[in-house]
Amino acid sequence: MRDINSVKDLLEAGKQISKLIFGEKFESLRIVCKEDENIGVYTATVHAGNIVAKQMKKRYGLTKKFDRQEVSFVKMYGLKPISKRIYDAVEITPTEYILNLNKIIELNLDSFRIEIGYRMNHSSLEGIVRSRSSPEPLEDRRLYHISAQLTDPDSLIEGFSECEIEEFPITLSIQIQEDITTNIPFYVKKMSEIEEEILRDYNPHSAIKILGLQKQKARLKKRFGKEDLRSKFTEISLFLRPSKFRSNYIDISGKKEFILGDCKWGGDIFRVLGLTMLPKTMEVIMRTNLNLDKPAASGIMIYKSRKFSEDIHKLFLKKK
Repeated sequence: MRDINSVKDLLEAGKQISKLIFGEKFESLRIVCKEDENIGVYTATVHAGNIVAKQMKKRYGLTKKFDRQEVSFVKMYGLKPISKRIYDAVEITPTEYILNLNKIIELNLDSFRIEIGYRMNHSSLEGIVRSRSSPEPLEDRRLYHISAQLTDPDSLIEGFSECEIEEFPITLSIQIQEDITTNIPFYVKKMSEIEEEILRDYNPHSAIKILGLQKQKARLKKRFGKEDLRSKFTEISLFLRPSKFRSNYIDISGKKEFILGDCKWGGDIFRVLGLTMLPKTMEVIMRTNLNLDKPAASGIMIYKSRKFSEDIHKLFLKKK
């Protein structure tokens, strides 16, 4: 799939369409940031109610083809005298969208709107917005100061009336490994070490040693309650569900220029006890909207580190 690689490419693509459309135009660019793909939307709202514009359309009989590997959608809307989407103005083939501007004449439209969504390479966003985040550790929480700013607003408005970026993402990696490991009771760690040693040395010649380890495990088991170790760490895996972490331990402070987006386990994992694997980090995505009137945004995200640590500790104290 071929993507638009820069804002310059998107501007050029929009200008190519602009040349085909006669009349008074209000043109805008909107970049919609999504999890799976980013779309650069070129929109032209046109008043074509003058005789010259209509005569030129009649003369040229315009159609325009778009490669579906480069374009996500093509839409046309009538605004006046009819107000609705003109579905048959866009023919869709397995490889192309074909925009038929002759529909403007056939329907005698005085005003209409065209929207074209271009697929944008994710890395191209890095040249549009400068973002940063810096953690500030406090006694019971961790503050993340976050900011985003258009790098060159002037280049975004060349030939266009408006430009905006919707839901630009900033991903924050929250370190939780230490908060987990320091709140696992000693006897639980010791029991896990014993279980690993029993499995490692399980052979007929180690019977006496195994028996001693089993006795140590039994003494520790009294402190652990009626649960086995595996069920407890299944419980902690459920405890670390991203949706639960997001709602219980993440908050936004101050100006609401950012909204809280998705949360997921980070890519790096560590072995806690036995075969239990947990994430070293939780990744939280913050999103904000930017435009030429509001080219910058700032905010604070809060990770409730003490509450998280206390709840991990309580999880191991809880007995069935």
